[in-house]
Amino acid sequence: MNNKEPSNFNNADNDPGGQFSGFSDPISMPDIDNMEFYRTPAMLNKNSKAWHEKEIPIRINSYNRPEGIEINIESKLINEHKLMKYPNGIWQNYPEDNKAKLLDNIAYIFTAHLPMLLKGNIRLEYNTGYPQCFSWSQQSFMRHLPLYWYYYKKRGMSVMPMLKTLLNSRAYFCDTTDVPPEFPISVDENVILPFTFGKDSFLTYHICKELKLNTILVFFNDPTFWGYEGVHKKILFDEFLKKNKNDLYFLENPMEGLRDNGDGWFGWELSLTSWALMCLPLAYKYKAGYILFSNEKSVNAFYYDDQGFKVVPEYEQAYQATEEMSLLTQAMSEGELYTSTFLQGLNDLAIVAVLNENYAKDTFPYLMSCWDGSEEKRWCGKCTKCARLYLYLSAMGVNPIEEAGFEDDMFSEDKIDLYNAFGEKASGLGWDSFGLNKEEQELSFYICAKLGNQAPLVRIFKKSEAYSRVEQNLTAMVDEYLGLHEEHTSPLIWRTQINEIYNTALKKVRDRVFNL
Repeated sequence: MNNKEPSNFNNADNDPGGQFSGFSDPISMPDIDNMEFYRTPAMLNKNSKAWHEKEIPIRINSYNRPEGIEINIESKLINEHKLMKYPNGIWQNYPEDNKAKLLDNIAYIFTAHLPMLLKGNIRLEYNTGYPQCFSWSQQSFMRHLPLYWYYYKKRGMSVMPMLKTLLNSRAYFCDTTDVPPEFPISVDENVILPFTFGKDSFLTYHICKELKLNTILVFFNDPTFWGYEGVHKKILFDEFLKKNKNDLYFLENPMEGLRDNGDGWFGWELSLTSWALMCLPLAYKYKAGYILFSNEKSVNAFYYDDQGFKVVPEYEQAYQATEEMSLLTQAMSEGELYTSTFLQGLNDLAIVAVLNENYAKDTFPYLMSCWDGSEEKRWCGKCTKCARLYLYLSAMGVNPIEEAGFEDDMFSEDKIDLYNAFGEKASGLGWDSFGLNKEEQELSFYICAKLGNQAPLVRIFKKSEAYSRVEQNLTAMVDEYLGLHEEHTSPLIWRTQINEIYNTALKKVRDRVFNL
């Protein structure tokens, strides 16, 4: 084992313990503003002010506590204290050197966005070491820039202040002893599944059962502005587990409260990465070979904005990002833990089709894909996610109210602005508002009409030009949205079996559509 010795940047004088571990007591940060090797001759002129002296320092101290990870943020702009707890001795049994590495990464992944959120020239000062996720985080921020610009422009704001903030802000880390993580030899059949009760995670779960994998479910309950999502999902979890016996962890995740809780996105572009990192102690306990996200083909969709920038609204879920996250989890586990997905070959409508064909009774009574549900109901009936799922369920012959817990008729005329199939982009700032699933929704409305659905929006669609356009291009559209596409992300050891399950179910669905 080759350990990198701490340099004088963090020497014994400011490390009372002799060797900084990043676990217990805070240490003194270097006096960055007085380190003259950061100044040019012009900066040293008494009449000038060093550019970094205009920065706002934010002190981020993170610690290993007996129950989990603690983050304290101190500054004149923000003061926060967060503690994430792991249940059942999971954290206590995680090796100390692994905790150090994980702490470095957790501290950064939940705070890297603060300059953009706080809109200033920020200097992030960490008492933890340089994180493995740093380069991936910067890549993710860069890939999400066109998305940020979309939001800014939609609100009538200039993108330049945000871009200036991103480029001018900095982060400083402490030197630490470089100790590789310790991980047991993994078992491929032991998999960690971040489970959200959406259609995608349900299909991943059912495929895991078909493959006879030992699946550990984990739900991260984020304290966001969305309100009652966690309340409903805890109830659904309890009902679901009465019929399905699995190891399950319902983890409170207060760290997510550090992210944008307004109508922006800052911080959420790294949410899946944070889940992957937080799964590491679970993967250690179960000797898991895979973390399985449920990233489908649809999330690779993109368009070019009016200035020619490529906008990928869900970049962190795209195939390239999944592979980047796999490199991160491998680096944090001695190459034992991979990150993958089973769904990169399927669009949204095909996922609903397979669920209905093979797993309807064990899915739809528990399904929830709404962030805005009220205290009384799990589907708010007001957002584009509710509209999209209602449409796809209906197209596959599922009654959303009787079988999936909806309480609102999402095909009434007053819901027309929630869809992309009627000439205008869907309302709001969510994924649907980019209009990327326009054709998929048109095909779904077409199928609803052929099934004899007489709801107001279906009748309106049947009279539109889009109805005729779908009819003329039906074969190509069915192949696209109800077909299985080639992909290179799912694990090779199971890919043939997975594809056989999908192809068998989708062939039956396509045949029924063509015979309508």
